[in-house]
Amino acid sequence: LVAALLELERRMAENLHVHLITRKKLRAFGGRVVQTGEIGVWSRNGRPVVAVEPGNYWNFSLRHSWTGKFSLTAPLDLLGLTTVLVGQSEAAVVMNPSNKIFIVRNSGFAAYGAQGRFRVIDIVDTLNLGDAHAHYESQLSGSSQRKVVLGWKRDVKIDVNGSSVVVASFFLVPANNVLILQRGNDLLLLRAGQHVLTNANTTFRGFYSLGERQTSFKTASSYTVEGVPVVLHVNLRYRIADPILLTANYDDAFQALQNPAQTAVNAVVSRLSYQQFMRASKVSGDVPDHHVQPWLDAFRQDCLSDLRAQAAGYGIVVESFDVLDRELEGALGKDLERQSEQVLRNQVQATQIELQNHIATETQRGKLLVARVEAEQKQAIADAQYYISMKETEAKFFASVKAAEADAQASDLKTVQNAKNLVKASQAEAEGSELR
Repeated sequence: LVAALLELERRMAENLHVHLITRKKLRAFGGRVVQTGEIGVWSRNGRPVVAVEPGNYWNFSLRHSWTGKFSLTAPLDLLGLTTVLVGQSEAAVVMNPSNKIFIVRNSGFAAYGAQGRFRVIDIVDTLNLGDAHAHYESQLSGSSQRKVVLGWKRDVKIDVNGSSVVVASFFLVPANNVLILQRGNDLLLLRAGQHVLTNANTTFRGFYSLGERQTSFKTASSYTVEGVPVVLHVNLRYRIADPILLTANYDDAFQALQNPAQTAVNAVVSRLSYQQFMRASKVSGDVPDHHVQPWLDAFRQDCLSDLRAQAAGYGIVVESFDVLDRELEGALGKDLERQSEQVLRNQVQATQIELQNHIATETQRGKLLVARVEAEQKQAIADAQYYISMKETEAKFFASVKAAEADAQASDLKTVQNAKNLVKASQAEAEGSELR
């Protein structure tokens, strides 16, 4: 801001031949004290004279009257002098004496209105425009889905003859979102970031998200071949591929899809019978019937293709269009639904009985198999025991035979040895007799 005041001093000296910065010298004590972060202002014949350097100033001029001290950080509008200091994320909206609007960002601003007045209308934090200025994605009444912020828009206004006039609009666009403006017959697309609009010929059209969106809603009544009204609870997933094409026709993507979705549903339901809608208690699947095409398959094939073709003309890509639930309306529809539910309950009971019988049969069959296996196990154990006993008997017999053979062989050897001993004894006696 001091640099801005020095530049303003130079321009006033060149163009108006007057000085803005005082030529008073600093004193050691007394006088008016200007501290750091402040400016001192004197009035000289209704024109401002300021002191920007901190210190003590004495006034010896009768034409200078002391006005006061003011903070450099606060906006100042005094004696035709207008100053403002804005930070990095701030922007000041200023109007010159010709009623033209301009924006001051991240700097100091100083102006002197020799013929008119500069006005600081507002100072805006461009990174935080406030929740009161948020624009949310449109939703159906009664929806429990969390609101999604598409962007923020804050208007700066002034009063003109008792009416409020917008002089500047600040926009904050989140990532993956866009902002659409209109200038004449042309649509302008601005990407994510901070934007400001001061041109009165350019108007705001809307914020759009380029990400995948999802919404659930109930369709209006559609009539089957028999004239039974059917209401479907559907889930729609889509994304905006061309925001400018969408803005040229609608202000919101759901507005563009609601009528085509209903038209596609009417076209599909009108070709189906109410029996096809009552083939299942839940929409997770149909009861198999080769005489009737499952209605969910018909819905996916026909309704989705029709909706995609119509949505492409508005710059929207439909990802999926699924049925969450269905219900028949009216007295006839309720009666048919009760009858169909009774038939379905009977089918479920019959299926349960058949399943119970099947389980009992399989259980008995399993018991027989277990008994057979146990008998085979017992037979195998008996055979093993018999084989073991036979082997033990054979082993005992073989051992006894071998023992007998060993005993016989030992007896023969003993007899032979005894005979040999007798012979040797006889020979020894005979030889002894001869010697004698």
